[in-house]
Amino acid sequence: MTAMAHAPKGSLREQDSPRPMKAVAALALVLSFWAGFADTVGAQDKPPTQMLGILAVVNDDPISDFDLDQRLNFIIRLSSLKDDRKTRRALAPRVLRTLVNETLKLQEAKNQNITVTPKEIQRALAQVAKQHRLPPGKLAPFLKSRGISMSTLTRQVTAAIGWPALIRRKFLRTIVISEEEIDKALVRFKESLNKPRHLAAEIFLPVDGSNDDARTRQNAEKIIEELDRGASFSLLARQFSQSESARRGGDIGWVQPGQVAPEVEAVLSRLPPGMISKPIRSASGYHIVYLRKRQAAAAMASEDATVVIRQIILPVAASAARDEWESQGSLAKTIKDTANGCADFGTISRELGSQLSGNIGRVKVKELPAQIRNLVSTIPVGVASNPERVAQGLRIIMVCDRTAKTSKLPARNRIRRMLQVRHLDTRARRHLRDLRQSAFIDIRALR
Repeated sequence: MTAMAHAPKGSLREQDSPRPMKAVAALALVLSFWAGFADTVGAQDKPPTQMLGILAVVNDDPISDFDLDQRLNFIIRLSSLKDDRKTRRALAPRVLRTLVNETLKLQEAKNQNITVTPKEIQRALAQVAKQHRLPPGKLAPFLKSRGISMSTLTRQVTAAIGWPALIRRKFLRTIVISEEEIDKALVRFKESLNKPRHLAAEIFLPVDGSNDDARTRQNAEKIIEELDRGASFSLLARQFSQSESARRGGDIGWVQPGQVAPEVEAVLSRLPPGMISKPIRSASGYHIVYLRKRQAAAAMASEDATVVIRQIILPVAASAARDEWESQGSLAKTIKDTANGCADFGTISRELGSQLSGNIGRVKVKELPAQIRNLVSTIPVGVASNPERVAQGLRIIMVCDRTAKTSKLPARNRIRRMLQVRHLDTRARRHLRDLRQSAFIDIRALR
């Protein structure tokens, strides 16, 4: 096997004792690969002559420096990173490792007869286009204008779709979620009902043994540096994260206590919204978390409430004289002070005959405009609000009923599915580690 010359810290560990037949097959594959290169790569994708070369062989599949360059283009040119030699040299070892992992996933999917359909690929590509706010049919020209081959993105989404399907087929039946495990999860959910929740995203880098800790932490710190320089969190999550959330750009949704590792939970509780954490070490690896939003339990309760609202609007034209505004203002104050409950408020509304007044009906608080949402969340039921000036004149609101939505614990079947996903995520990381350890991986020197 060819040893890596001047291997950067954090590069892939190579197989100590290569399999001779594998090596011969790999060499033959490499020669045939370059012989047929012009047939397999479109004219717009053909690399310059000086870029041709093999950087790695994974079992029988080569990874060229063209493959690496294309993935670097994708990361750098769709982010805010400076496209220079320093940035590319810093990213290259991690991107090459990602390409090796991706190759192993694609090989295993093929071995297990996992087929990713063109329709699934097109759906995934459409999602990428949507993320970049591109109309239908504009993704390929968008990538081409940035020197990115469509094939590099197609390969990535194919692996992202096929790998979870493989893991589910291979391991789902072996995962047994006990009733005791569900009971413990329910207890954690119950304890978290009155605690804040966090809208977050993650990048997770697993640690495969004690010898891997330093390399993984170094990689996490490099990702932090790239994020500080303006790189997209979701883009780096898709490229480097090794958790199930990677295919969603790291998005893990609303997180409540007990749903993530305790070390991550502790950081989320202190992290200001809009900020990204430093690397967090858990039992399984390093996490980088991005806190998008924090929501207090009280806010959750009020926004989940529904209300029945009546309103009275005393029409006044914006151009009306001051004395007309004062006259309607005096009437509005009298209504506010004398209306006794919703029945009385409704009678006054009908007597005034304003077409803008009346019963709005039952609505969800979170669907109301912010100004009204704050008002109906604070005024007591059956008490008229202070008059406020609006475009049509003066408005008075009364809440006739308020129903707070009781936070419900998830059903046991839902908890079972959540635990299955968590277990599958762990199995996926272990299976990829096992594939790396058993594979013939020949890494060449990076230029």
